[in-house]
Amino acid sequence: MTVPALAAEAPIESFLPGPGFADGWAIDGKAKQYTEENLYVYINGEAELYLPYGFQVLASALYVRKGDAKTGLVADIYRMGSLLDAFGIYANYRDPGAKAARVGADGFADESQLLFFKERYFVRLSASGTASLDPAVYLACGEEIAKKIPGGTAVPSEVGLLNVPGVVPRTEKYVAQSVLGYKFFPRGLTADARVGEESVRLFVVMEKSPEGAARALENYAASLKEAGVNPELTKGPTGTTLVANDPMYKGVMVQQKGGYLVGVARLADAKKGAHLVEAVVARIK
Repeated sequence: MTVPALAAEAPIESFLPGPGFADGWAIDGKAKQYTEENLYVYINGEAELYLPYGFQVLASALYVRKGDAKTGLVADIYRMGSLLDAFGIYANYRDPGAKAARVGADGFADESQLLFFKERYFVRLSASGTASLDPAVYLACGEEIAKKIPGGTAVPSEVGLLNVPGVVPRTEKYVAQSVLGYKFFPRGLTADARVGEESVRLFVVMEKSPEGAARALENYAASLKEAGVNPELTKGPTGTTLVANDPMYKGVMVQQKGGYLVGVARLADAKKGAHLVEAVVARIK
């Protein structure tokens, strides 16, 4: 995806809200910046999560309300590698049961935080010195930041591949490396889904070419054989389909179409998930 020039060049701290975004609230001191080299200083234990998603820079600022210096709001703006990367890191935190927030491309909020993404920016607003803040304060701050970030409010087109019946809403994720924890599935999408009474995992592995997708499927088949599983392989019009009882994920079906592998896992009988796989395959152009 091409990132708008203005979004790429504008200083990230310029997206932070000025004083007055909500009555009596203003920045406390100066904003801080963190890069790939020192992100761990700010979010020790979480920094490694951000790097595969093309993290570039973080601007962080504390806002306090006049007359109450102990109660604050922390605004963190992360510039990621792309729109898809920003969605990916955001979706890693998204709680499907949380209240949706109409800010940016997609957001959610609870009493202690508000998170959203827009273009290649992931924004996290959280309470400081208290367990909760007035939701209106979060929303006012978030809206001010979203207004300053240039560009539209599109969701990555890739996520639309998972827009099929049976998928649990707001469980879609972009995994920047090792889909299902397998290194030979380098990156892709996942979502929770329902097949009858079963909760299953729908996934799409995105390779750079049909040859790469075929090779990834061959590597998966080889890993299953090493684990003592003999996968069922069938040639079809879009490529090979694999069915197996994965030691980690129970019944699994994976079908290739071009540079994609579409699969469903965690089934007692993998073939009962064929309709999900076919629905996603049909959306790949």
